[in-house]
Amino acid sequence: MAPRGVPSRDPLACIVVGGGDVDALGPAVTALAPELSGAAVVLVRLRQPTPVASSVVHALVDLLQDRGCSPVVVGATVQAYDRDRGHDSVQELARLAGLGGRTATGTRYDVVDLGRDLVAARVPDTSVLSGHLASRAWVEAPTRVVAARAVTDLVDGYAAGLTTLLGAAPEVAGAEAADVAADLLAHLAPTLVVVDALEASVGPDGGRLAQTLDSRTLVVATDLLAADSATAALLGLDRSTSALFERALLAVGPSPGRTEGRLTMLEGAHAAHPLARGAARSVAVEPRLARVLSAATGGPDEGASPADAVLSTVRALLTPLVVAADDPAGHLPLTAVLGAVGAARQGALAWSTGVDKDTVDRREVPLGFDPAAYPVSAYDGLPAFFAAFDALVEGIPENADGMRWRLVDGATVFEVGREVRADFDEWVARVDVAAGISLMADYLGGRRVTVSSAPSSTGTTRTRQAERNLYLPQPNYLAAWGGEPIDVCKIELVERSPDRHRLTWRTVSSPNGSAEFDDGSLTFTRTPSGTLVVVRGRQLFALPATWAGIDLAAVPELRNPLLEEAYRRFFTTTFDNLEACFEGRGFRIGRPPMDPAEPLLTQALDLVLGAVTDWLGDRPGSPAGPDPTGGAARATGPEVDAQGFRHVRGAR
Repeated sequence: MAPRGVPSRDPLACIVVGGGDVDALGPAVTALAPELSGAAVVLVRLRQPTPVASSVVHALVDLLQDRGCSPVVVGATVQAYDRDRGHDSVQELARLAGLGGRTATGTRYDVVDLGRDLVAARVPDTSVLSGHLASRAWVEAPTRVVAARAVTDLVDGYAAGLTTLLGAAPEVAGAEAADVAADLLAHLAPTLVVVDALEASVGPDGGRLAQTLDSRTLVVATDLLAADSATAALLGLDRSTSALFERALLAVGPSPGRTEGRLTMLEGAHAAHPLARGAARSVAVEPRLARVLSAATGGPDEGASPADAVLSTVRALLTPLVVAADDPAGHLPLTAVLGAVGAARQGALAWSTGVDKDTVDRREVPLGFDPAAYPVSAYDGLPAFFAAFDALVEGIPENADGMRWRLVDGATVFEVGREVRADFDEWVARVDVAAGISLMADYLGGRRVTVSSAPSSTGTTRTRQAERNLYLPQPNYLAAWGGEPIDVCKIELVERSPDRHRLTWRTVSSPNGSAEFDDGSLTFTRTPSGTLVVVRGRQLFALPATWAGIDLAAVPELRNPLLEEAYRRFFTTTFDNLEACFEGRGFRIGRPPMDPAEPLLTQALDLVLGAVTDWLGDRPGSPAGPDPTGGAARATGPEVDAQGFRHVRGAR
């Protein structure tokens, strides 16, 4: 920041214009001087009940035409949010928002469904969008504009430019919206961003429960993060309350430009109590429940198809709790209800992790780091790096399960192996050592990219690669105490010679803090009777917060059997997986993630409904009387949650 009275030399990236109307748009764009030319796409927020103001969109269309852009189209994508609330047409949503194809000055424009004409997303292999589609119009347009609206959000605190940017591509099954938004910003960023705060919608969930202010403010920017940061300030929120903003900031870094204009909180702005927001976020971790929470807050929207009986009942019971969730006392009912749903979700997930792994959703993620940030020497030096740990386990006697291990600096350094009766050449033809980590037990998903490959003078081929892996919590029983999935980013070296294939890896980061070390090697070696498969490693995983006061190192008589049993289970399954891969049998755990185009699940609705009605039934003085669902929502007896588990209601 420049000293008071001294102009900043940072480029101008964002202007906050207060006390005006759409007439302020032109001067702000002139001051920012974005490159506007050729075909232009205006990606707009059409989400009911709080779309962007038609006056803002029309002013943008006129401005783009005046600056030489042609043609100018206005577009959006119908997403799960819209379908769950009874909307399935971009054209109908545009009509509801007052976008009829002609501005007040007579400028014509087309309204297009950006989800209908798709092309391969132009992104690197490291992106979560790699191998997926994006809007052709957005990808190919020389000028891309985002027209968002300033609203509060129960889960993310607020929604602005990043939320609207998600409309540039279809939703990706198994991927977090924050990862998709971050990669769209990194690789398909807008030229210009306008956030409509002429009438900001505030309250516990202003995006779904319209509560407007006569705020008369526009945020205009060439940097989307600067625009969203300014919007958060106007709504009185920390910009990183939004998971979308937090992830995008990690992906692209802070805006290099400055913001001009007042960033003080708008008079009358307020949002959900932080405890209510935390409870909502614990529910929204499960995509099915996130959709229920979104669809059942507010509504029915204008022009929406009638909701089914279950959704209507949940909406009638849940919405009043959300409305009251913006003060120290009013948030308590909603926090209690969502806390109960979150606890049920966590319990179901713990059960799936330990007993029914085929019901856990697989995941799709970006690589999470830039592999080019590491020099070739870092990849090629991996065998030398790990040689020190190899030496630590050599000479240690095997335990009853054939494992060698010891503790070093709090980490477990180990070796475990199995000889398989498979010809080495046939084995390596069917089991690619480069994909070895994804073949191990409890693998949920990840991403692997090749960095470079070259033969060496010794006849060994070397391939440098980078990888991100997600596993179930380790050991699995930690899921019952809130243990996080293991999420680690690694640089790797693959070495292939006539009699040995080896993958060596080193952890460079853990996005969720689940691992301090997860380094190791997987080696296939030719033997007279077949192939020897050996895994060596150095691992130190984080314990869940509920175990923070437990020091297992102080009780080795408890720690050692637990550790050995966990490793026995994991690597028995891992070697079984490798043999299944060789034999062409299936071995992956988990189920395909929910397709965002799937209808809203009645089972997920019922879980939320059960939590609300249980809470109402526990309130002193709650009226006894007819079932508030009218019998339409659920029958007495077992309830089925979002994961397919049945919950039996016991006596009070």
